Amino acid sequence: MKRKLCAPLLSALTLTLFVLPASHHANAQTANSRFSFRAGQSMYIVAFRRLLITTMDSTGGNLTHTDHFDNDLDAERKVRQKIEEWRFFRVVDKPSEADFVFLVNLEDNSIEGLAIPFDAYTKHYKEKYDTDALRDAAYGRYMAGPLNLPTISRLSDRLVKQFRESVSKDGANSR
Repeated sequence: MKRKLCAPLLSALTLTLFVLPASHHANAQTANSRFSFRAGQSMYIVAFRRLLITTMDSTGGNLTHTDHFDNDLDAERKVRQKIEEWRFFRVVDKPSEADFVFLVNLEDNSIEGLAIPFDAYTKHYKEKYDTDALRDAAYGRYMAGPLNLPTISRLSDRLVKQFRESVSKDGANSR
C-alpha cells in the first residue's frame, strides 16, 4: 500500500520540481524571443553612469539619497564606433528612428548593455529608472568586466565583442 502511494507522489513531485519551472522559464523567454536581430536594423545608443548622491540636511541630522544619471558621451562614442566598424547595424541619431535602443550602463570597472524596445526605454529609463523592468523587456543583455584596467575603450570593446558574438550565434541558430 505504501509503494502504491509513493509512485504517484514521486511523479507529482518530479512534475512540480522540474517540468513546471522549465515551462514557466520557456514562457518567460517567448516574449523577447520574437524579436530577432538582422543586418541593417537601426539602433540608438545611450550610455550613462548612475550615481547615488548622499546629502545631509542643513541641521546635520538627516541623510538623503538621490539617484543621479550622467550621460557618458565618451562611452557612447566608443560603443558607436565599434558598432559602425562591425557594419551589421545602422546607428541612428534619433531614438524614434531606431528598431531598438542599446542602453549602456557603466560602473566602476564593468559595463552592461541592454538591447531594448523604444517603449521600454521611455517608460523604464526616461520616466523612472527601473533596472528590473529594463532587463525584463530586453531583447538581450551583454556584460563585460570587471577589468583590472577598466578604461572606457577596453570596456566598450569587450561589450561590443560579446554583443557581436551573441548576435552571430543567434543568427546561425535561426537558419
